[in-house]
Amino acid sequence: MSHAFNLQIIRGIGRLIFDLPGEKVNKFTGEVVEELEKLIDSLKNNTEIKILVIESAKKNIFIAGADIKEIVAIKKQSIAEKLAKRGQDVFNKLEDLPFPTVAVIDGACLGGGTEFSLACTFRVATDNDKVAIGLPEVNLGILPGWGGTQRLPKLIGLTKSLSIILTGKPFDGRKAYALKVVDALIPQEFKEEKLAQFLETIANDSEREKIFKRRKLKGLLEIALEKNPLGRAFLFYKAKKDVWKKTKGVYPAPLKIVELLQESFASPLHEGLKKERDFFSHLAITDISKNLIQLFFIGEALKKDAGEKEKIEPKPIYSAGVLGAGIMGGGIGWAFSNAHIPIRMKDIALEPLRKAYATTAGIYQKAGEHKPVPKNEIRIKMHKLSSTLDYTGFRQHDIVIEAIIEDMEIKKQAFRELENNVRENTIIASNTSTLSIHEMSSVLKNPDRFIGMHFFNPVNRMPLVEIIPGKNTSGQTIATTIALARRLKKTPLVVKDSPGFLVNRILIPYMIEATLMAQEGIDIERIDAIMEGFGMPMGPFILADEIGLDVCYKVCRILAGRLNLDTHHIELLKLMIEKQKLLGKKSGAGFYIHNSKEKYFNKDVVKLVHEVQESYNISPLQIRDKDILDRMVFRLINESGQCLEEAIIERPYYLDMALVMGTGFPPFRGGILRYVDSLGIESVMHTFHYLHERYGERFKPCMLLEDMKRNNRKFYEEAQ
Repeated sequence: MSHAFNLQIIRGIGRLIFDLPGEKVNKFTGEVVEELEKLIDSLKNNTEIKILVIESAKKNIFIAGADIKEIVAIKKQSIAEKLAKRGQDVFNKLEDLPFPTVAVIDGACLGGGTEFSLACTFRVATDNDKVAIGLPEVNLGILPGWGGTQRLPKLIGLTKSLSIILTGKPFDGRKAYALKVVDALIPQEFKEEKLAQFLETIANDSEREKIFKRRKLKGLLEIALEKNPLGRAFLFYKAKKDVWKKTKGVYPAPLKIVELLQESFASPLHEGLKKERDFFSHLAITDISKNLIQLFFIGEALKKDAGEKEKIEPKPIYSAGVLGAGIMGGGIGWAFSNAHIPIRMKDIALEPLRKAYATTAGIYQKAGEHKPVPKNEIRIKMHKLSSTLDYTGFRQHDIVIEAIIEDMEIKKQAFRELENNVRENTIIASNTSTLSIHEMSSVLKNPDRFIGMHFFNPVNRMPLVEIIPGKNTSGQTIATTIALARRLKKTPLVVKDSPGFLVNRILIPYMIEATLMAQEGIDIERIDAIMEGFGMPMGPFILADEIGLDVCYKVCRILAGRLNLDTHHIELLKLMIEKQKLLGKKSGAGFYIHNSKEKYFNKDVVKLVHEVQESYNISPLQIRDKDILDRMVFRLINESGQCLEEAIIERPYYLDMALVMGTGFPPFRGGILRYVDSLGIESVMHTFHYLHERYGERFKPCMLLEDMKRNNRKFYEEAQ
């Protein structure tokens, strides 16, 4: 077996180098933990070493964490507890070594990597922007099981630890130093010199004591809250309240983290570790954890494989343009400026350009509220933005993205003009959410450089970008657009040019079904509450208000015409827009009245519902909660099956990730198709036949689902 660790001892300084053979990252597999334990055991009585420095040979990586594949394979609680105890025991041995240990973090240090560093006597981080320290286990439905929940609070206090462990968000070296997670921040360019100085410092007893004193310094509020039982009780009460608000109780890991810290914070380390592995073992075997880990693997695969058929070298993108400003143009402008790519925004009037600048500045400002960003850095990024009322400067751009009104003829005219004002090799992309890429490209002399690049709103928060090649789009254009999306830190997903592409194709029938139920007299707040109870981040009517009712109506009408959906099912939306000028949150009222951060149901909608019922002779419907849920979810299921049938996307697991990223489908359920597998195809088809018989032809299951029932197949059996 190849060794993962290499030890050198020079003049009393031991240097332990972690370099896992054949891997891009260092991670703790079972074999690595065993090797580490043997090595630590061999050092217990070593009198030659005065200080042990632990580093990584991997560029921009310290330790990525434990091998997640070993966690997902666990089926029994006893095995999970054994795995947790194994790591805890080895890290305890590291902590008990008779000489100081120093973790030198010059890259990603996550999960088990952070827990390993916490077991060291000292931690040093560089200012490398690739440094990412954190405990992301909560995002996998588990909690840190190798001492992280015990050592971190003892190091930096309860308040900060709760935030770090509950969010799972990593932080850089600067923040790590401010939080006192690391004891020194050193420049990467002078790492060796500054590390040598730090080693000299900790070799001196009085200087070493200063480091320990710095760790103990706490603010008055921290002392007041954490040093007495009443203060801690308030902290835990608030933490539980915040968790319930964010997760609605459907994710057990965050609540278990709060419960564990409440039970163990005042306990000795060995007692706390025992509780930690008990809590970890309960979570590691849940279906929710398995689903979240599976989505993590899918996400990693999607980042690397967005659907390129051929391996073509992408063209470099040095500058970009966006056609059409406003909120969407401003969001796209932010994405490019944030990636340090100059972008020029064009519109026909100054007001939309002003809105675009305001949108971009607002995104940076809001981000700064959660994670302080140096003002000069924001200034530099904002300076990447420029604007124009004509095509001045557009011949310099490597790509131009159209983000104007969703109207085919208007877009075609814009592309005719644009083609005469850019270079022959400039990529032209459309941010359309519904319209045919092939049809739009038909007006171009050079359609092979045309492609769909559909960003989701708000651009700064939605990670997915649909990449839609037309029939004539070149492989070079596809490869370049995929590479650009990744550079913008988005997840690109290549989908077929088809009405609504993938996400909107599946989402719009769901939204239409909700509107139809409202027209049938079913309480709107009840429908929203049922879907939120299922795990959706917001109900369909709150979502419609957020998107804008005018946008929803237009997209629904376009897709209804192209997918043979019933347009009278969205008559309520039409009346809300035309008769009451209700546009949703942006106008202050839609299905709900929006006052600052609060909202409440808009009773004027009830009058419009009655008007629709009279016009179409609709009798108010009495319906079970289960029928409401099934009507909504099974529209998603049927449309997802049809998308696979039509090869809009080839891999079922990529469809699952697209709906999680693009619609907020509850991650703990693993995706819509994994949810089908969990219900079982027999049960799913039984429900479809009930819905079909009671509510109509739109619930006739697609051929793919019928075929799965005949052959007793699962989506994820096909995907493996």
